[in-house]
Amino acid sequence: MQVKSRLQQVEAPDVRVRRLLTAALVAAALPCLPTAAHAAPAPPRPLTSADLPALTAELARITTHAQQLADELDRAAAQDGGLRVAYARLDDARYAAQQALDLRARAVYMASGTQQFSTWQYQLAAPTAQALAQHAAEAGMTVDQSLVDDVALQTRAVAQLQRQAEAFRKRLMTQARGVLAEEETARDLYLQAKAIADAEHLAAVQAQLEAQRSLLDSVSTAVTLSLTPAQTERARQALEMQAPVIALLEQAAGAIPAGYRSTGQTASGVASWYGPGFVGRPTASGAPYDPERLTCANKELPLGTVIHVTGNGFAVNCLVNDRGPYVDGRILDLSRAGSRALGYSGLAQVTLEVLTPA
Repeated sequence: MQVKSRLQQVEAPDVRVRRLLTAALVAAALPCLPTAAHAAPAPPRPLTSADLPALTAELARITTHAQQLADELDRAAAQDGGLRVAYARLDDARYAAQQALDLRARAVYMASGTQQFSTWQYQLAAPTAQALAQHAAEAGMTVDQSLVDDVALQTRAVAQLQRQAEAFRKRLMTQARGVLAEEETARDLYLQAKAIADAEHLAAVQAQLEAQRSLLDSVSTAVTLSLTPAQTERARQALEMQAPVIALLEQAAGAIPAGYRSTGQTASGVASWYGPGFVGRPTASGAPYDPERLTCANKELPLGTVIHVTGNGFAVNCLVNDRGPYVDGRILDLSRAGSRALGYSGLAQVTLEVLTPA
């Protein structure tokens, strides 16, 4: 609300001109409203290369504004940097404690069939051997219990700090919604301009638009990290592992990505998409949710599965890195980038096809 009021105070005539330009572009792309009760709507004028200068200029303006808002959001998030650092350290400590417990559990399990004394072996062993076995068993129990206690302690500490981080995140969301709204408008303009440039094979404009898309992606990443409590070790590892796969899916657009083939496994149903309220929240894979990455949530497929999704006459590839949706009849929760690629903003009937490395 503060950002909006400041903009209203400094609004100049050229801003009103740009608003009129935007309205004219939107009107050109949408059916006209009837002027009388029985008047038939006039067919929309198709956008052409003549509209590109206005489209790209408006796209650049809105992208710049979104970057400015994202910078303000980042500065607001940095005001409570101590909380983010503390959360990161605690979550990393909890992760390390859990790994230590898991390693110990596996070691005990693997040793149970060959190294532990059975009852009859214990009875036949010499008193010295019996004492040694008893001491080892007691030591093992003590170590195991300390590991369990450590995990429990770290988990409680993380949960307490998580509540503080969630309250801070709610305060940031007010600013974040402004950035996300500007970004969504810019993405729509980008798609309109790209459709014209692709249809008319305008290489220079395509390169310019690709640069604008990269800027928008950086804005989305900045917002995601601002709303994430902290970059924990698990989150860093997940992002590092997923980045090259997601980049490959984005390059492939609607085609089967290079190096992958179909398994023949398919499923059909209703797909939904993540809303802005999920931005920055950790997914089941550990990576924070970024609405502009080609990811999705599914309840059955293993995390890390790549799928080819078709619907509304379009196709997109996504990486399964989260669990859901938990609504009967729905099989996928796509990221906003995924739903935009399929041309829907609510629900859509889709078919998913499981891919595997070729």
